[in-house]
Amino acid sequence: MINIRKYEEKDKELLRDICIKTSRLPIETDDQRKFLTLMYNDYYTEVESENCFVAVDENDVAVGYILCAENYSRYSKIFRKFYLPEIKKLGMNYYVMAIGEMAAHMLYSKKYPAHLHIDILDVCQGQGVGTRLMNELKNHLKNKRVPALMLSCGGDNTMAVKFYKKNNFKVIKNLAGSYIMAIDL
Repeated sequence: MINIRKYEEKDKELLRDICIKTSRLPIETDDQRKFLTLMYNDYYTEVESENCFVAVDENDVAVGYILCAENYSRYSKIFRKFYLPEIKKLGMNYYVMAIGEMAAHMLYSKKYPAHLHIDILDVCQGQGVGTRLMNELKNHLKNKRVPALMLSCGGDNTMAVKFYKKNNFKVIKNLAGSYIMAIDL
């Protein structure tokens, strides 16, 4: 049985591990692992942990998560100050990737101020866990009066695109093979 609960500090390393295990990027070096966790995990669990939810098994071990920054402007200021310099130390290619993704979110941040990252281990996919995580986050954001939510997704990630559409996200832009998808709350 998979349960959904708020993020707890004890989950941090497991969420980093899930981030790496579920990545579609090739992971062969410590720098690649560090980039993934800096870009898609650490800011959210360290700065906005109140907007993070975890799917756990019967032993309370994380098997998936949904992480959210509820306000792009705040996210951008903190991320640029503390996380982007660490990414830049990993190499210019990582820095350019990070800036590119941030720019894509910035383009739509006035209308869709919140953005998310969701990852679930393969063994738990197809069981409704993602939808439960998504519903938990959407309800949480509605209660906080956050008006809308967005994400970016590889255009070739057909399973993810199908999942987001099932959860009422719409493609608002195709940018260089990636989709920007969003939903009004």
